Amino acid sequence: MDDPVSAWIGLIESHREKARPLTLFILDLCHSGAAATLPWHQQMQVTDRRAWVIAASGREDKAFDCRLSRATAMVLRQYLDGALAVDPSCQHIPLPTIAHEIAREVAKLNEVEGYSQQIEVSRVPFTARLHDLPFFPNPGYRSQESMLSEVDAGIASMLDEAFDPRHFMLRGASAEPLERGESGQGYFRGRDAEVRELTTWLNGQGSGFRLLTGKPGVGKSALLGVLVCAAHPTLRDATQGLWFSLSVKPGRNERLAVVHARRRDLAQITDSFARQMGATEKDRPSDGWDTQSLVKLAQATPGAPYTLVIDALDEAERPEDITQALLLPLTRAALAENPVVRLLVGTRSEPRFATLMQLADAAGGLVNLDHVQARDIYKSLQQYIGDLLAVDTPYAELHAAEAAVALAEGIATRLTGVHALSPHCDRTGPLEWGEFLAAGLYLRHILTRPTEYDPALARELGLAAPVELPELLELDLVGRADEPDLRPVLATLAHAEGRGMPERAIAHVAPAFSRLGSADSPLSIDRLQAALTQARFYLRRDVDVDGTTLFRLFHEGLAERLRANPFGRHGQEQAR
Repeated sequence: MDDPVSAWIGLIESHREKARPLTLFILDLCHSGAAATLPWHQQMQVTDRRAWVIAASGREDKAFDCRLSRATAMVLRQYLDGALAVDPSCQHIPLPTIAHEIAREVAKLNEVEGYSQQIEVSRVPFTARLHDLPFFPNPGYRSQESMLSEVDAGIASMLDEAFDPRHFMLRGASAEPLERGESGQGYFRGRDAEVRELTTWLNGQGSGFRLLTGKPGVGKSALLGVLVCAAHPTLRDATQGLWFSLSVKPGRNERLAVVHARRRDLAQITDSFARQMGATEKDRPSDGWDTQSLVKLAQATPGAPYTLVIDALDEAERPEDITQALLLPLTRAALAENPVVRLLVGTRSEPRFATLMQLADAAGGLVNLDHVQARDIYKSLQQYIGDLLAVDTPYAELHAAEAAVALAEGIATRLTGVHALSPHCDRTGPLEWGEFLAAGLYLRHILTRPTEYDPALARELGLAAPVELPELLELDLVGRADEPDLRPVLATLAHAEGRGMPERAIAHVAPAFSRLGSADSPLSIDRLQAALTQARFYLRRDVDVDGTTLFRLFHEGLAERLRANPFGRHGQEQAR
């Protein structure tokens, strides 16, 4: 075939009324960059392009010894072996990402073999996002269905991606510190007044806006999770074990739309609400969904008002923009007379959400989990700890039963300041962290120790619980000496900025915080993955625009502790 490559590209890009295949040209030829930079092709809208090019050289340059082909094979092998990776949420490796890695490998070959060569690629505006090009499947991809072991695939396929039902089920189970989140057994305890208030609201009573707020780890997502599982028509039956013990239970709501806002932007949130309300892609306004169009969508189908639930607003992309552009208008619509939408938002108590909090407070709809009596927390916490101990732990055995009761009482007393036989509270102020989170972390540590069968000693063990999260972290790390890469990885992430640090950077920096091995040798991919798995409870994960997974610690308090003391007590002693 004598036609130039430009003619092949023109054949693919012509006849837009016909189905045209998405095609990637990998051209390991001299002067092949000309095909990547065709002027007429660069003028096309990125979303309309069907042909893409990775070329071995510029239009005036030579290519040597099949370097592009060899580099491409090396990069694909590294993705297959796990030495390179993009986030498991990405079904395909973004084309710019893989092109960047190929360019890196070509540069390495240049250094070894001589004769400089630089690849050329299809040029696009730097604002364009090319995540959906299906040329290179991600070997590490995990679909929504594959992560929902407790909900069969038929149910999972009916759930919207931004709904993220796994988030609500895991939080509703309330057992993540002991890694029981997927067992189907629910451990949500207490918060009876808030459960009753929000259940009544979910059943259609009261003003149209509720804001659920409180400090980190206080249980906002756990409360929303268990209620959403009970109310959502698809999750209700499959998650009965999580919500059945609630004192009151919301009814099944066929007009319920739910979004987990973490890492999602305004368009993703509004698109998800619209899809869950029955809209199709054809219904989408040209400039996207907004409050007015969502309200019209709700009006188009007769029935009760649509209930919209959004959790983790503080972890969304640009949450202030989401608040201003969507949530404040939705709040006003929900508080209007005879509203067609009702709105429930879960977020931390932060100044940037002051207007939302004021509107909720004025409407009698502010639910602040920080404003709960210590004695109520004590009772719920004691029951929570006792129930966790009663399943698959040594404290579930008959000869440890009394010790389990005493241990739960001791932890609850330490974290709340309330004594079982006294109405008084010894603590001068509430914990900076949620008591249930702190209890779960301490229990995780206790279960690594020999079982304490003496009730008096078990109570003393409970009363020794640290009340600061950094202290809990230190206690956990000291007891995990058989995981030598864990602390160096956490200490590395204590220096992460912005949205987080990629795996490649972690692998190179972590050895500097290790007492073992050379600081010049990066962690192997196997050791890095093992350490990230060991550290998963302390981490938050994000995805960069190129599909790279970014990691960071889940709270600045932990980062400050690790920056001040990266080597721990033993490291300080060795340094002296």
